[in-house]
Amino acid sequence: MLHRRAPSAILFGAGALLGLLRPDALVGQQEREPGWYDQAEVSFVLTAGNSESSTLGVKNRLERLFPDSKLAFDAGGIRVETESTERSAIGTPDDFVIVEQSDSRPTTENYFAALRYDREISERSYAYVSGGWVRNRFAGIDDRWTGAAGVGWKLIETDRTAFQADLAATATSEQPVVGDPDSFAGLRLSWDLGHQLTETTKLSSLLVVDENLSDTDDLRAEFDNSVAVDISGTLALKTGVKLLFDNLPALQEVALRSAPGEPPSTTVLVPLDEVDTQVTVALIITVD
Repeated sequence: MLHRRAPSAILFGAGALLGLLRPDALVGQQEREPGWYDQAEVSFVLTAGNSESSTLGVKNRLERLFPDSKLAFDAGGIRVETESTERSAIGTPDDFVIVEQSDSRPTTENYFAALRYDREISERSYAYVSGGWVRNRFAGIDDRWTGAAGVGWKLIETDRTAFQADLAATATSEQPVVGDPDSFAGLRLSWDLGHQLTETTKLSSLLVVDENLSDTDDLRAEFDNSVAVDISGTLALKTGVKLLFDNLPALQEVALRSAPGEPPSTTVLVPLDEVDTQVTVALIITVD
């Protein structure tokens, strides 16, 4: 099955991204001045007529830069709502009226918030602490709280490329939609890459891999890649693809029937898919 090959896809994508970092294209790093920076992303899609649906995605990153440290707050979410309409006719074949009954319900909901503080240890290394919350009920997660503390290394810093990787210890408290809450310690390996492809086009890549030390089969990964094209000094258009992988996905309660068309006799628990894929097109607004 396609979703079983997700780790290979992540490794292939990692190699392809690293291949873009040609040493001959790298020159001295351009640093931002201390101060406040904010970047917001908004995407909205609406369809109407015979079928109706709406998609709203928002994301915001607020940063405070200090001479030797950085504080960042990220928050956002995606919501897709679909309206289904059932039509019926009342009357005779020659004289009837159409009655419509509409039902609107969310088909995707994914929200998150995260706070992170980085402080330089040396010119090429740093320490950080972070805390985050995620809600993704369609992936079986009602609430997930994670705290992390670790160290990282600035592997590349140039005018065109910024690439850092870090390693952290984590503590997670999770409430699934179905089942009992769970708490566990873990390890997190991540990277953050930004590469200026052209004067107006930037590639970004974020990889976060979380390992549950209580159950090593419970491996999760988030691989988020995007390309942003600058429209003006303030506006940019961004296209992105995010893969969310969970080797032990949450469970879903499903009705059990003895035969098709029969009423359910009980319910059974089945695992959800291991991989969720999100493709987005968003308008970026930058304030600095």
